[in-house]
Amino acid sequence: MSTGYPVPQEIFNSQEHARNKILRANQTQVSIVKTWQDSYEDFYGIDPTGSRYTPQQMQEIIDAISHPIFFQIANNSRAFVLFVDQIDPNFLEDKYKTPAFELNYVDDTVFVGELKPEWLPQTKEQ
Repeated sequence: MSTGYPVPQEIFNSQEHARNKILRANQTQVSIVKTWQDSYEDFYGIDPTGSRYTPQQMQEIIDAISHPIFFQIANNSRAFVLFVDQIDPNFLEDKYKTPAFELNYVDDTVFVGELKPEWLPQTKEQ
């Protein structure tokens, strides 16, 4: 009994392999940035209404995290943004390049201000 038709041996095609490597690299890049953006939005409570957190609630969250740990999170976020900007300064929307809320720093303390305007819902002009 036959096991099927003979399959021709594959011929190495460097262009096809290169294309696949680049596609995979691009997909990975987009996936990493998307995961970071999702985490950013979750951290600041970003939703279609602006933020699910008031400035007072965000202050309470940062106080509960502790200010030194918040500084570490913020510094890691800043480092990620700088890394992405070195690859392509237009990859991230500008609104992701700074905290979603106005933050004021006094010594080792963070004070949360209002949600930045770029995170407020956009109204359609009529």
